[in-house]
Amino acid sequence: MVLLRRRGLAAVLCSLGTPLAWAQSAASPGVSDTEILLGQSCQLSGPLEGITREVRQGASLCFDHINAQGGVRGRKIRVLALDDAYDPKKAEANTRHFINEAKVLALFQYAGTPPALAGMALAEQTGVPLIAPFTGAEELRKPELRYVFNIKAGYATELHAMLRHLASVGLRSVAAVYLDNPFGLGGLAALQASARELNVQLLATAPLQVNGSNLAQAVAHVGQHHPKAVIVISAGKPSVDFIAAYQATGRPTLFYVLSVISNVQLAQGLGERARGVVVSQVVPPPWSAGLELTREFQRLAKAQGLQEFTFSQMEGFLSAKFLVEALQRAGPQPTRASLIHAMEGMQLSLGGYPIRLSARQHSSGRFVDLLMLSKDGSFAR
Repeated sequence: MVLLRRRGLAAVLCSLGTPLAWAQSAASPGVSDTEILLGQSCQLSGPLEGITREVRQGASLCFDHINAQGGVRGRKIRVLALDDAYDPKKAEANTRHFINEAKVLALFQYAGTPPALAGMALAEQTGVPLIAPFTGAEELRKPELRYVFNIKAGYATELHAMLRHLASVGLRSVAAVYLDNPFGLGGLAALQASARELNVQLLATAPLQVNGSNLAQAVAHVGQHHPKAVIVISAGKPSVDFIAAYQATGRPTLFYVLSVISNVQLAQGLGERARGVVVSQVVPPPWSAGLELTREFQRLAKAQGLQEFTFSQMEGFLSAKFLVEALQRAGPQPTRASLIHAMEGMQLSLGGYPIRLSARQHSSGRFVDLLMLSKDGSFAR
């Protein structure tokens, strides 16, 4: 998979050769006789770059494998990735470039809620599908959305599973921290709704800035309530930094974090202190031998020299497999319309992972698992 950093429009145009001529020669935007072009706005820099890198690694395993076999009906898949640094304005500019200049067939796996929401708005305006965004935000799962497709459970489902588990073991008073952006605020709203339903008290809630500027205040505010569990509605480095700072106060508590976190990032950032952190997961464990999907992932990952497997890689791989299957079903001359039609008809198992989509249901996936980190960064139930 070809991934290109944004170094100005001139560099992008140079890397694409003559994109306007390329697009005009294609039967459909993003499709030539030899290539299918996708656009991805993601974090190639900034505090969330690490987890995005893992997602892209997983997708690359699938796309590179398909391309080595000749592509989809003779067309190789190419992903044009541009950096948005988690800034929705940059994501919007990237998306306009993908649609208006690069002429991509589809938008693929935008990373992070604010960038994905920016991509969603333009996808809905232009009819360019946005496929498998790397976020569980409920705003991207509204039934009225016509051009957004999800294949995993959302954050609301994950947060409900966390509270249900805590209530089942007698912990009905918890605290929460959340990123002070649409991702965190949406998650907080979902958590509050589940807390009311399950009769769980939220002792305290505190916002986190992506750059960590108010970390000390968040730790102090939550800590004064002495919660027995803290739910962290965050991703990447801010999550690790909060847990480390809270642990440094010496106050004992359990931490619950969303699937968007990286187990490798947690283990590297916390060391042995990662032990006991509970992580919700919405895709199969990448090291499991129980599914054809995970066995294929492991085979391709090992062939590429990857030694550490992560759930984020697994999600990238699964999303790429989904897109490849949709492209196969989109016909010998794929278009945006035929790709959408193909996804709306997908009722199948991808190597043991169920996909259930229709014209009225663009979000599939209800699976959530809760796993606990050990001191070496591995997971246990």
